[in-house]
Order: sequence, then structure tokens, then C-alpha cells
Amino acid sequence: MTPSEAVENADWIASRLHPFNAYDVGAVVPTGFAAYARILHPASRGAQEVRWSEVAEWSGRVIHPEVQFHALVPPRPGFEPFMNPPRDGVLAEPQVHALAGLLSKHTATPNSCWFCLWEGQGYLNEGGIIELRFYRDSLAGRWARWRHEHVDVKFSRPKLQRIPAKRVIPNPQRSYLLFSGPITKAAGWQDGPNIWWPDDRAWCVASEIDLAYTFVGGSSELIEEILEHPALEALPSTVGDRITYDSDKVNPTP
Repeated sequence: MTPSEAVENADWIASRLHPFNAYDVGAVVPTGFAAYARILHPASRGAQEVRWSEVAEWSGRVIHPEVQFHALVPPRPGFEPFMNPPRDGVLAEPQVHALAGLLSKHTATPNSCWFCLWEGQGYLNEGGIIELRFYRDSLAGRWARWRHEHVDVKFSRPKLQRIPAKRVIPNPQRSYLLFSGPITKAAGWQDGPNIWWPDDRAWCVASEIDLAYTFVGGSSELIEEILEHPALEALPSTVGDRITYDSDKVNPTP
């Protein structure tokens, strides 16, 4: 992965986005593609991934194009099928591998791609911090409490490694660091990539940092393959679909 200063290669994204306050799919991923898909980030129970459909089956609720994860989890006692909710802003690595395998067949430039990482990650800025949150009864939460009670844990701030990349601003609310490399470099990131596309712009992948799902715009053939891939829990989408907390009008919100 190579840090890049060629930020002009991302100019096309801003020109094809809806206004950020439109709060729809077109505000996250560029418009103008033939079709779109929404890939749902999995929840987890320990090392096991839990699909939204499993949660919906447990709660008796419905999966539909504008479903929101919180609307699948009613506030009632019971053994929830997951311990940790889906992670916002980052598609799980197994899904990235599966997705990249499909995407590589739908571009003439698989060895020349662009990747954006949101610049707001605490470790990217001098004096920044990283905030960790756990569900109280999650595996990570129990481990953290055990460490606090039984082990003398001392924390030290690692030396910040500056990334010599320049900022690219695809919309007024988000700015990113730009990198280039082959599509095989899409997997293995700690917190990204948040936006990535090939040099021929045949498709674009966008994982907005506040959302528990990833959007892909591309050809109808590509989107059909994504929707049918067994490793991806994906739904068809349109640029006008809503992405707000209350956009799920099918499942009652607490």
C-alpha cells in the first residue's frame, strides 16, 4: 500500500455525491452506477459471525432494503444470538476478501486501485486518542473487567507513525487519507478502507464511519453477484434509500 498525493483522482466522487445532509445512499457512495448493493456488517458472538437474518429470525422481525440493526433487537429479556453488534465503518475482513474477489473480475485495472482512510482515527493525529466501547456482557467487556481486577495493567502511548499521505475531501463532512495499490490490498486494514475504487472507476465501495453496512455501486452484473454470494449478506439498494436511525419503517423502533 502506497500513500498518495494524487488527490485529484478522487475529484470525481464529490461531483457525484448527494449533499451529506440528504441522509441517503447517494450521500455515501457516488451516484451514476447501474445498480447498488448494501452489505450488512455481521454481528458477532465470540469469534463467530452472526448475520442480521439470524437476529431477525430470533426477534421475529423483518429484513428489508432499509432495515436498521437496532430495529431488529427489541428491548425484551431473552438470550440474544449475538454478544457484540456490527462494527460501524469497517467491513469484516472475510467479507472484504470475498468482495474483492468479485470486484477484481469487474474492472480492467485490478492492480491499480485507490483507497481512502478516514483521517479522524485517533492514532493518525498527534495528541489524538482512541475510544473503546464494549457491551457490558460482551466477551471483550468481560475480558476487560477481568484484566482490570486481576492484572496490573499499565498503558503507554505508542509513538505515532506519521503517514505521508495528503487529504482528499469527497464531501464537506469527511476527509480522508489517500493510498494506491492493487485490489489485494483492500483486506487487512485495522479501520478501513472507507472508500475504494479501481482506476477505471468501474465500481466504488463506501463504508461510512457511522454506519453498520457498506454500499457498493457498479454494473448490474456485479451487484447481482454480490447479492448471490454466500459469504456476503447483501440487499439491493438505490441511491434514494434512507440511512438514518429512524429509516426502518417496517420494524417498530423502541
